[in-house]
Amino acid sequence: MANDFLSQSSAKEQIGDNPFLPEDIIITILKRLPVKSLIRFRCVCKDWKDLLKTPSFITEHLHHSVDENPLLFLQWGHKLDPLHFHILNHKGQLLEVQPPLPLMDSSFSIHIVGCSNGLLCLHCNDLETSLRFPLVWNPATREIRQVPSPIKNNIQFLALGFGFSPVDNDYKILVSQERADIDSLSNPLEVYSLRTGSWKEIKVEDFGGLGISDFSVTVNGAMFWFGHKVTNIAENDLFVYHEMVVSFDMVMEVFTLIPLPCDDDNSRKSFLSVYENKLAMLCDTENENYESYRTDLWVMEEGALSSGERWSWTKKYSISTSSSIYLLGIWLDKIVYCSIGLPPYDEPESETNHRTIDVLYTLNLSTHEWVHFNCPQGGYPISIIFNYAESLMPIANIHPRS
Repeated sequence: MANDFLSQSSAKEQIGDNPFLPEDIIITILKRLPVKSLIRFRCVCKDWKDLLKTPSFITEHLHHSVDENPLLFLQWGHKLDPLHFHILNHKGQLLEVQPPLPLMDSSFSIHIVGCSNGLLCLHCNDLETSLRFPLVWNPATREIRQVPSPIKNNIQFLALGFGFSPVDNDYKILVSQERADIDSLSNPLEVYSLRTGSWKEIKVEDFGGLGISDFSVTVNGAMFWFGHKVTNIAENDLFVYHEMVVSFDMVMEVFTLIPLPCDDDNSRKSFLSVYENKLAMLCDTENENYESYRTDLWVMEEGALSSGERWSWTKKYSISTSSSIYLLGIWLDKIVYCSIGLPPYDEPESETNHRTIDVLYTLNLSTHEWVHFNCPQGGYPISIIFNYAESLMPIANIHPRS
């Protein structure tokens, strides 16, 4: 137990007349502190240094961060733009995050593959050498880990997904040796385990030209993407475009196709996300009057259903929005939008109001309250958001659960 590390020092305190704090109280206090402070406190004494490295304390601290200090991680710009990372905290403060030092060079193109338990996986492309490599990064501790090249060592490989598998207590990266958003999912695939530090080739069922997007969501040990197939109807010489959700079980290492909850041709943008620890889908759809939009939130339930289906979708919310704001995703119980070069949501344009500003919006699903946050200027739009929590999670050595 993590408490054992404090037993010796606490016993010494009991011998003298000086008052002392019980071990569990010390741990309760420490788990509430930000990572930056805890890193400094490693120098207080050996007991604290050892305590802050224990898996039990790291897990306790992470759970507290998720529950009490949830953050929104934002990347600005597109893959070829300079790196701009920010964190939005629960107080509405937008804080800049310095990217890993090796990636400060403008010759790198960066794509965030995924975020889990305070760790981010970056797909890095050196534009000068065309070398590609995955990188695991803990922004709170500023630790980075460059992942070795896949077995095939194809410089054109693409990192598809990153996530945590609670069954085997491991973080995994899935890569394709080709551009999977263009080519078939049956291309050679490999999985990297942070715990074993090794790559493994996996066999993929032939889904007949199925392609997947390059943005994934991970929840409950599975990765999810939007997938698409094009079917040729020979007799009419027509092509039919089919969309679905594609899942990858990180333990069983199998892919499954899941039907979408709806098929609306008026949809402007759709996102996969996580809501109440379940897979969710957001659809930004144009209303019939073509003057406004609505956002629909669908949540997937998994399990044996009376209909015989394994999955079902439930529409949780449907909200009318303006056509001038753009959907980004979900943060906790809030839907996140943005606008570029527009006045804040609650300030109508007038002859005296000509100011323009980049704005991030959140809509609380319970209260329907809109809140806006002024974004840093610089000409780079928000490209991707992730639910994030600070953690002490190490990236050098992930241990199996005892």
